[in-house]
Amino acid sequence: MGLQRSALRLAGDLVPRLQRRLIDQRSEDRHDGIVERAAIMFRNQEYIVPVINISSRGTMIECEIMPRIGETIVIRFEECSPIHGFVRWVRDGKVGLNFGHEIILG
Repeated sequence: MGLQRSALRLAGDLVPRLQRRLIDQRSEDRHDGIVERAAIMFRNQEYIVPVINISSRGTMIECEIMPRIGETIVIRFEECSPIHGFVRWVRDGKVGLNFGHEIILG
């Protein structure tokens, strides 16, 4: 039982990085200022959140929610269809989302 409980708890806990990244591992550039805000649906509640940056594969938003790593958040940008985003990281009031499919920025 103790091992099971521990494994479940780790699914949402942050794993601290022992050292800063030495290289940028992103596959593409992030763009600032293309989108100012978005609506997210998190655990059946809607929030309007600032968008820090965006790429065709993901976005960084600013919010006070505490999702689990891997949890799905539906995000909707103005005049766009909703997109499923998967939580990749949570840190200091910011959340990194990876989109379920690539989007076209324009």
